[in-house]
Amino acid sequence: MKESIYQTMRKRILYLEYTPGQILNEKVLSEEFGVSRSPIKNVLNRLEWEEFVRVIPRTGSMVTDIKFSKVMNIYQIRFEIESFEAGLAEEKFSSRHMSQLKDLCDDCQRVLDEKDPKALAQIDAGLRNIIHDAAGNFELEKLSDRLYSQTFRLWYIVMGKNDWHKEVNAVKKELMTLLDYFVSGKSKELASIRRNQLIYHVERLRLIFLGTSR
Repeated sequence: MKESIYQTMRKRILYLEYTPGQILNEKVLSEEFGVSRSPIKNVLNRLEWEEFVRVIPRTGSMVTDIKFSKVMNIYQIRFEIESFEAGLAEEKFSSRHMSQLKDLCDDCQRVLDEKDPKALAQIDAGLRNIIHDAAGNFELEKLSDRLYSQTFRLWYIVMGKNDWHKEVNAVKKELMTLLDYFVSGKSKELASIRRNQLIYHVERLRLIFLGTSR
């Protein structure tokens, strides 16, 4: 039960159903989920450790703000972590992974005409899971996903601001670039490709969110 509550609340934060600055009251949450306040408190403590909420004495837990400078700093770490993981993944990338990439490309085509940010986020998560699986390093996967979650809300906001087709096509372009790379038979370049994809993604976010690039 506690894990289920945690996952529900975490998704609400990521998908901005709990908005930055919103106060989460233990009593209200315990009534909603039909549990005592103790498991709610444990979940909030876990979310605080992940920096999704911060405790305000005698008030409750507040959903953390999205600080652009902090997100950019986290992206700098992601550049290194995810390019390294991509280098590991390249060695074990299989025909099964290729097939999964093609399926994700088809999924992109399906969501083009129906604006569904959650569906696009799931496609992006699918790409990450393919790389995780090929790399085969669980500790690296956990670190990568934690950093990703700290940057996700900014992208989710941008999804609502930017032209929907441009957002979908940006994800599809990443998938097609990886497919083309493996079809070409090249090697030892995936880490660089993945790093460049992330850098391009950050520059898009900066331009849309701030109205300026570097």
